[in-house]
Amino acid sequence: MDSNVTALKKFAPTNEDHKVFSKIPESSVDSLDKADKLMWFMVNTPYFTQRLNIIEVTVSIPDDIEDIKRMVDNILEVCRVLLNSNSFLRFLEKILAIGNMMNAAIKKTSPGFKLSSTLPKLSTIKSQDKAVSLLDFIVQQCVLLDGDCLKFVNDLEIVHSASQSSSIVALTAEVDIMKQDMNKLSGRANDISQKCPPDNHAHKELELFVDDVRSFVKFFQQNVFLLNEQSSQMKSDYSKVLERFGESPNTDSEEFMKMLSEFQTSLVDSIKRCTHPLPQCIAHLKPKPKVTTPSTNKPKMVQMDLANSLKNSSMFKRNTQSDLKIPT
Repeated sequence: MDSNVTALKKFAPTNEDHKVFSKIPESSVDSLDKADKLMWFMVNTPYFTQRLNIIEVTVSIPDDIEDIKRMVDNILEVCRVLLNSNSFLRFLEKILAIGNMMNAAIKKTSPGFKLSSTLPKLSTIKSQDKAVSLLDFIVQQCVLLDGDCLKFVNDLEIVHSASQSSSIVALTAEVDIMKQDMNKLSGRANDISQKCPPDNHAHKELELFVDDVRSFVKFFQQNVFLLNEQSSQMKSDYSKVLERFGESPNTDSEEFMKMLSEFQTSLVDSIKRCTHPLPQCIAHLKPKPKVTTPSTNKPKMVQMDLANSLKNSSMFKRNTQSDLKIPT
């Protein structure tokens, strides 16, 4: 449908087309070729361009609502995990305790830390032999002392989808534009209805079109209203996340979600490298050892060689030459 509307707009009649084709009587239409027939119908359709502009908006709105709702839902879910996950808070406590332990030599402790400035560094700080990262060590300590504090890893997987979303500022702006589009649709439909005189032969058909537009607006206005409510909730929850974890209130949501996505990936990698048995909540993350089935080619060859050597031995020949008797 989108491509059809785009094509029709591309070939919409010009003023010159109106002058030419409006003079052609309906009785002569059958003699026109396909392209000219299409142009004749476009020229002789009342308010064709205005109606096409309305249809173009109605075609895009359902998909736009679905796309924006999906992105808003993803961000809302990430905020829900960050605000409500007790296991995530316990994990952060482990990071803080180990960080303060590392700084004990310089007698410097911290009551907290920013997620955006600390989480990305955990996988980059390495042991002297570069074999183990600080994040690897933290994961091992969690597994040994409080394995359930890693439960949040599963819930935070949604952050990968959220990191592909537009920023909250952009999403909010798109919802506002959509509300304006819905109002414009109603206004354009009413304009067409008022301009066409009741005694015009096209009035009845135009009224049906206008009624369809009004029904469309009524149905999707409710969806846009709910989307606006979700958008407001998203802004509120994200502000709470920033405040709770000491982030700047102006922190861009797109960058923040990407940072969390990269951290979640690094965290899962550290879990997979952990040499200790994993708690049940994250056991599924451990790659299963590859089951290698021993090759049967070599043993078969050995068996064949052994059979051949026995067959050629004197003992084998003697046994086969003597008569075999069935005991009675």
